[in-house]
Parts: sequence; structure tokens; C-alpha cells
Amino acid sequence: MAELTNEIIVAAQAGGGHDLAAADVAAARYEPDWVQTLFTLPELLRVLDLTPALPTTAARCVPSGHGGVLGAQQLGQQVVLAERLASGKRLHTLQTVFIHGGRADLPLEIDVERLAGGRSVESFALSLRQGGDQLSRAQVMLTGDAPDLHRFDSPAADLGRPADAEPVRRALLPWEAAIMPRRAPRQLDLWTRIADAPEDPTFWRALIAHTVETLAIADGMLHGGIPLPPRAELQAVVLTQTVTYLDDLDVRDWHLYRVHTPQAARGRILGRGELYGADGGLRAVFETVNLVRPARTRPGQAGQAGQAEQPGQ
Repeated sequence: MAELTNEIIVAAQAGGGHDLAAADVAAARYEPDWVQTLFTLPELLRVLDLTPALPTTAARCVPSGHGGVLGAQQLGQQVVLAERLASGKRLHTLQTVFIHGGRADLPLEIDVERLAGGRSVESFALSLRQGGDQLSRAQVMLTGDAPDLHRFDSPAADLGRPADAEPVRRALLPWEAAIMPRRAPRQLDLWTRIADAPEDPTFWRALIAHTVETLAIADGMLHGGIPLPPRAELQAVVLTQTVTYLDDLDVRDWHLYRVHTPQAARGRILGRGELYGADGGLRAVFETVNLVRPARTRPGQAGQAGQAEQPGQ
């Protein structure tokens, strides 16, 4: 489930080498009037820092403005759990279906099913639930390192520079972000840098998954003329998310998410994107299918902006 993001312009903060405990205390909290963001980067990292247990791993949630469990958080937890279950391998592809919204004030349980395993590839199904309610189900594939038979890339030459972008704050991204001027219709170019991220590629991939879930739905709504914040009678959630990691990326350096929203139809918004390093090299690709439609609020149920019901209801 997605919590839609809003943005305000702020001065870009210089990052690098800060103590996480100090950052937890000093970090400015972004709390727009229509949805509160109640967690810092260190708080998010603690929720992502899972200890694998079979067949079920315990987890918890960061707060959310609407009270549900953030889909972005779930993706990050799936990345960390998968890589810790398959020592020596890194995540290649994550495919997640979101089913119910859940409650952020309750603990999570993640059921683990091993689908396949071998010397070079491993795969798991991860089901996140609260009691009898299944929130999401992911299929993940991990891979070991292999030598290149051949190698080529198609670096993007038109990314621009972070210095040319407009600094913004995103509700679910408690780190540096900046938006480039629009270069094409229905295209978002967002530079980010997470200077205080730990020196751990597993967390880097988890934070990438967390980020991509937040991007396409709000941008697609803006292009469709739907004002933000969403009205109380509007339901807007992420239904599915796929992320494929192509090459390593250190999120402590600047990197750019290029998001395209090629279609909105039948109550859905399709989002596709690429993740580039500052050198223009392609690091990951992703796709999001979002649900945006009039809410079907039950009689006597009070509506909340962007959150009236879950896709499974």
C-alpha cells in the first residue's frame, strides 16, 4: 500500500559521515498538513534490520500518516530478509503484490517458503501478515556473482546534475532529494542521496526498493489533473511492484530515478522507471501498477485522504 507523497522546497543539506544516533535526534521531520511523516532514516533502518527465523520472521512497522502499513517499508523488509536468508547471494528481482493495508501499530509476521536453491540462484516466497490478514506476498530471486561473458551498457547522457535540480522534501524519503526540470511529458527525474546510509549493500538495495514504491502514483495523479493531497473520497494505493537490480549502487552517492507514467486507464496508473548512477550507468529497473478510483466507503465509515479501503476489500 502506498502513502502518497507531497513535496516542499527546502535548502539542500550537506551529508556525509554523521553518527546515526545523532542524526535520529537532529533530523528535521517533514510533516505536511495533510499527512504526517513520523520516522527518520535511523528509525526506518531499525525496522528494516530483520533477524531471519524459519518458518516465520517477526517484524515491526514505522508509523504512517494513514495508520496502515507502508508498502515501501514492506519492500525494504523483503529485500533484507531475502539476502540474509541466502548468504553470499544478492537480490536480483523482487515481485510483490499488495493485498491488505494492515495497521502500523501492530507487529508483522513474515512467512518464508523456499522455492528453489542452487549454487548460482535462490528463490523464496515471502508472505507478510498480521494474524489472519495477508498484507502482501513477494517472490524474490537472488543470484551469486558470475564472470561476464560479455558486457555493455547504454549510459544515459541527459541526466543533468544534482546541482541543476530543485531541492525538495518527500514525505516518505527522509534524505536529500532534488527534482530536475521536466524534460518530457509524464516523466519525473528525481536525484537522491542517502549520505547517512550504512556501509552495507543489502541496506542500499532495501532503500532503493523503499524509494521506487513512492514515486509513480503521485506523479501519475498530478499528470491526470488530480490535485494533491487526494480527496477523502479518492482511493489511491499501489497494487504491484517489481524491481530488478542490474548492477551495484552506493546510495550514499547521488543517483537518479527516472519515472515514466505512460498510461492511466480503467482505474489504474502504470509507472515504469530506471535507476541511474551519477555516471549515467543503468543500475536498476522497476514497474508499478497503482489503483486510483473513487472510494467505496462503507456506510458510517469516515473517509481519510487517499485511504478509504484496501484493494482486497
